[in-house]
Amino acid sequence: MQQFFAILKDSFREAVDGFVIYVMLGLALLMVALVGSVSYEPEGPGAGLPKVLDQFNIVFPDKGRSQYPVGIPMPLAYTPSEAGLAADGTMTFNLTVEYTDQPFRGRGPAAGNDAPKKEDSKDEKKDAKEEPKPKPKAPGGMDVFRFAIAAWKLPAGEKIKEDPRQARNRFINQGGGEKKLEIVMPPNMKPEDIRGVSDEDMVEFLQSQFVTFVGASKSDVVVKRKPGVAEPEYQFEVTLKSVTGARGWPHKIHILFKAFTIDEVPLGVALWFVQDQLVNGIGAAVTLLLSIVITAFFIPNMLRKGSLDLLISKPIGRVQLLIYKYIGGLTFIFLVSTFTIGLVWLVMAIRSGFWDPSFLLVIPALTFTFAVVYAVSTLIAVLTRSAIASILLSVGFMFVMWLIGGVIKGFFDRNKVTQQFNLPEWSYTLVDTLNNILPRYKDLDKLTTKLIADTNLPTGLSRLLGLLVEFPSFGGAVSVSLLFIALMLGLASWRFAKRDG
Repeated sequence: MQQFFAILKDSFREAVDGFVIYVMLGLALLMVALVGSVSYEPEGPGAGLPKVLDQFNIVFPDKGRSQYPVGIPMPLAYTPSEAGLAADGTMTFNLTVEYTDQPFRGRGPAAGNDAPKKEDSKDEKKDAKEEPKPKPKAPGGMDVFRFAIAAWKLPAGEKIKEDPRQARNRFINQGGGEKKLEIVMPPNMKPEDIRGVSDEDMVEFLQSQFVTFVGASKSDVVVKRKPGVAEPEYQFEVTLKSVTGARGWPHKIHILFKAFTIDEVPLGVALWFVQDQLVNGIGAAVTLLLSIVITAFFIPNMLRKGSLDLLISKPIGRVQLLIYKYIGGLTFIFLVSTFTIGLVWLVMAIRSGFWDPSFLLVIPALTFTFAVVYAVSTLIAVLTRSAIASILLSVGFMFVMWLIGGVIKGFFDRNKVTQQFNLPEWSYTLVDTLNNILPRYKDLDKLTTKLIADTNLPTGLSRLLGLLVEFPSFGGAVSVSLLFIALMLGLASWRFAKRDG
């Protein structure tokens, strides 16, 4: 163990001697400062409630435990009124639920302390005196709200997929994902299932929807049905104890210390964008590239004639020496990642009020991704004794993995959904085979994206993302990558043990 720490200390001395490490630390601090310049201000009930309530037509059966939503044939209008926000962050409002013939229409601002005020025009005053239009009725007189709750209570029915034409239209018009959208059919419920929906079921259903789409805890949502309202219209008194740190609640995102502001963005979506696109995307790519440059010199420097003779004169084998150097490189990026990602998480938690530490799992994920690339760098360094060759070929390897696993595989996955191009079946098999046998560089990146999404997005949005994006198997991605690392290190160790000097 003393030998390992001595070699590790020597590797760190090499890293600190170069200017690249200071560039990396400077970029890390710049990233932390950029993230710290972003602040998150919860929207008031007037802007926030309509955005949240429009998602309530998405119902997950089995009391919210199903991974797939159920197809509700007719929409409901969830309309807030008399909304107020107390000084302690408690939000209270009345909620009306009724059938509407306008699917996912804008509900307008909730009447409350932040509702916009404007003068009524003459035409508006004239319209106000007219008789109100009769409310639309659901076909067949169905009570849609009770139907939705019954579908939510019962287990999921048969799973169906959209046809290729619908998938193509979704992809073109709505930015669809990599696979066909899957939903479950409403369970084969009986009339007594609908009639048997109780007030307690209604309260539990609405609480579940707030938990699913706002990210609040069930204990923070208090719902009480108001009596004296003729069905099929329903009214409830709702209290949300706090929306601060709620992942699904719309926020104003202030960027660069309020130089720019983006309105009505769910907190979880904003955090996911910063963590996945900036930190796990741009930040991780820069970290990997700079780490390749820094660690590429570790083994070539060790293989220099004088250094190698001195090292192998000590009671340590060649293979053990090489593995220690490899672990030293991984330890280096682990510490740098811990410093950067740990600070980013701390700053974002302080600024947003959302303290889930799951984002810190990106540290071992990034280290493992680097382990794949550094195994290639180690083999090249042993074969060529050239740090420049290690850098160029390792970067080239990253590019090929990104090209196959990201660009080409992504194109074929999307075309499998849209059927836009009539490609032969063997081409799909070839791409899938290449992606399966090569180290899953892009799959590891996708798994990290899923980890960040599950951490930040409320349950409902996270599940909907899973319906549109095909995430790889964790076991498959990790096992293939581990086998590749073992192969590269095995070849490097064999060559290092056989060479004369």
